[in-house]
Amino acid sequence: MIELTNINKIFQTKEIETQALDSVNLTIEKGEFVSIMGPSGCGKSTLLNITGLLDTPTEGAVQLNGTDVAGLSDRQAASFRNATLGFIFQSFHLIPALNVLDNVELPLLYRKGISAKEGRKRSLEALAKVELSHRTKHFPSQLSGGQCQRVAIARAIVGKPEIILADEPTGNLDSKMGTEILELLLALNREGTTIVMVTHDEKIAERTHRTVRMLDGKIQ
Repeated sequence: MIELTNINKIFQTKEIETQALDSVNLTIEKGEFVSIMGPSGCGKSTLLNITGLLDTPTEGAVQLNGTDVAGLSDRQAASFRNATLGFIFQSFHLIPALNVLDNVELPLLYRKGISAKEGRKRSLEALAKVELSHRTKHFPSQLSGGQCQRVAIARAIVGKPEIILADEPTGNLDSKMGTEILELLLALNREGTTIVMVTHDEKIAERTHRTVRMLDGKIQ
């Protein structure tokens, strides 16, 4: 499902060159739930961003579900990302001016072939899955942190992605809410979704199929 081959990423300013990723090789099978751990600055989020086509490697190849994404144009990459990937971030990234239902429905507005009626139906189904059907008309400012993350998960799954990439999805939540979010992700994984999750929490990582540990831009 995911194959990263000899990935290098160098960030360069006028005076400083920083190697964020150093010859990273990683294969993740369809249906796996993989956690990525390591100290701050070790390259975890950079690796996730490259996997999710939010960034490009300086060197190396990325294959997602059999597609060599390096050869895609910006428009093709955006379309592929929208159809194949779902993203969950630590800080939710909900749009304050949109209510819950509109936030969830947003990715489908950029998907060809989905009518407004179908988009609304899928969005309501996604919110039901995260147990927020009663909050459709609320705005992010009216929700708790845990509820905002549930909305973010609903938005991530509304397009029925094959892969979910989660960057510290429980990082801004207390332990109880964090456990609830993890249980949601585990349920999605049991349904067949491949999940890659960056986390600092050993207890959460223990619940996943496999833990990849990073240090100084390398997989240990």
